Amino acid sequence: MQRHTAPGDDHRGSVFDEVVDRRTANSVKWAAGNELLSPDEVAADPLPMWVADTDFKAPQAVLDALHQAVDHGIFGYPAGPSASYLDAVVGWQARRFGWDVPCEWVLQTAGVITTLKTTVQAFSAPGDSVLIQPPVYAHFHDDVLLNGRHLAYAPLQRTEDGYRFDAAVFEAAIRPDTKLFILSHPHNPTGNVWSEDELRAMGDICARHNVLVISDEVHQDLILNPAKRHIPFASLGPGYAANSITCTSPSKTFNLPGLQCANVFVADRWRRAELARQYERNVFPVANVLGTVATEAAYTHGEPWLEEMLTYLRGNHARFADAVNSATDMIRVLPADSLYLAWMDCRGLGLDAEALDKFMLTRARLWLDKGQKFGLEGHGYMRVNLGCPRSTVEEAIARLIAAVSRSGGRKGGRAG
Repeated sequence: MQRHTAPGDDHRGSVFDEVVDRRTANSVKWAAGNELLSPDEVAADPLPMWVADTDFKAPQAVLDALHQAVDHGIFGYPAGPSASYLDAVVGWQARRFGWDVPCEWVLQTAGVITTLKTTVQAFSAPGDSVLIQPPVYAHFHDDVLLNGRHLAYAPLQRTEDGYRFDAAVFEAAIRPDTKLFILSHPHNPTGNVWSEDELRAMGDICARHNVLVISDEVHQDLILNPAKRHIPFASLGPGYAANSITCTSPSKTFNLPGLQCANVFVADRWRRAELARQYERNVFPVANVLGTVATEAAYTHGEPWLEEMLTYLRGNHARFADAVNSATDMIRVLPADSLYLAWMDCRGLGLDAEALDKFMLTRARLWLDKGQKFGLEGHGYMRVNLGCPRSTVEEAIARLIAAVSRSGGRKGGRAG
């Protein structure tokens, strides 16, 4: 393991500078190339900056709690979430967002994706439609279709600096058979942090049309713009809480997705019971013991670590965007108010979606998330994972700028 710092950077000596070799850890991001890439792409040895987990170690308090649990040496069946666990979960919502969540609203599950699939099954029927806002997280598309439902699209509107919500487009997309709206909050991949007015507009429209809101708030802790704040959808008032299900997890915040632990807040008693019944139809409803330990430790002791990480991520975003945007007119890194993910407009390269992916993998030697995973509106875009040491960001900048320059895409030039 090494530490890398750039001269003059105020992040020097940060714990987040540590480079941890993940290639031997069975990481899908770092070790799946031979299965997912073509031989020429593997040969290029692209730098993995795709899957949305970070390359940061979890907070020391979490590691200490896990070591203590492992040293105990027995991993029997758990008795469900303890009182201290629930206090940590709802306490986090109160401290970070000013939202007082009753403990009885909490359902512990094996993950947000698992919960999204279960809610689709519980509250819609095959042939119904589910509303989404592309470009948006691939599982919103794929898991709806996997369960025999259809998609209703309310695309975000592209602006000069990003994307905006259009209430008229949103309402027009709702069909008679639309039963659910899956809200990405904050929005992945654009980084939009929804305002109270926008959330109320979405909620009011859904209530008028008897559409249940499923609010995926897994990125809620990753607000980068100090002028923005995350507002839990269900915190808007009793009516919004009653017509919604909120999905949260420490997985993105504290880099714990492999421990498979999430917390779902359901205000309506009938919906809470129905979701629990559908969950038990699908799986044995027992949470991962170590995931439970890590979640409680993270929410109890992880706040100082999170604040330091947010500062570091702001630096990563600023460095990447400034370097790329000043080097070429062919690519634009869009401003991001949240997430450790950057959304990059590459349409200036003049490549179709598949050719753009190939360019990044074999010429820029960067393994990014291809925009088409997020819907038709993502064609010509790439998502970049900046949840990594600054040295990785610097390497990505060098590779990308060199590849674009070789293609004739320097600042003020044209791509060849």
